[in-house]
Amino acid sequence: MTDSSPLRVMVFIDGQNLFKGLHRRFKTRVHPLLLARTLTGPDRVLAGTFYYSGVHDPEVDRKMYELVSRRHDLMRRTGVEVHERTLRYHWEWSVDRDDVPPPWYDDAPKQAQATVYKKRKAREKGVDVALALDAVSAVLGDRCDVAVIVSRDRDLMEVADQVRQQCSQKSVSVEVSYVSEGRGDEQPLTGALYAYDAFHEIDQAMVDSARDDFNYARPLDESEVQRFLAELRDRFD
Repeated sequence: MTDSSPLRVMVFIDGQNLFKGLHRRFKTRVHPLLLARTLTGPDRVLAGTFYYSGVHDPEVDRKMYELVSRRHDLMRRTGVEVHERTLRYHWEWSVDRDDVPPPWYDDAPKQAQATVYKKRKAREKGVDVALALDAVSAVLGDRCDVAVIVSRDRDLMEVADQVRQQCSQKSVSVEVSYVSEGRGDEQPLTGALYAYDAFHEIDQAMVDSARDDFNYARPLDESEVQRFLAELRDRFD
């Protein structure tokens, strides 16, 4: 890359981390490609969008497996590179969140009575490791100048640390994008994510520009898919 060339950006998205943050804060979802283009900005070029997510075992939850698979299939149609890991399951006690306020609320009691119930919980395994390895490999392989990690997971700061240690002779950067809880925690969070070179909070304006309203609840209809892809192209312009 010459000095006059725009910086090449690759965006690496922790799908479950992003999904949970958006659901808690905004009750919606975004399309990875639209989010990646927003994070890239007008003065840089998007060199790749990578999405990492667990998928349900069809023998355990066929409905969710099919819904997530449809969404991932349509992501691939837009050029997003999707990496999947099958979820693992175990039984655990779960708290009914409607019974008690979140513990970080100022008025949350020190003790509270709540309803607990047994639930078979799905857990991701290996998603963050795959994301971290791919991001480091992309930077070290000179396929991008900027890696943007979309996740609040502090363990993924290892990417920034590794890049800084191994790329001391060239100018590269690792940035982070995250959904805040909307409770004034942005400054403490950026302090906790200190290793990154830049911070991008996913706010309401960013959500509006990248919102994904496609209905994945039913099988993909090719005419609807084509309309959706055309809408994405129009939003790019």
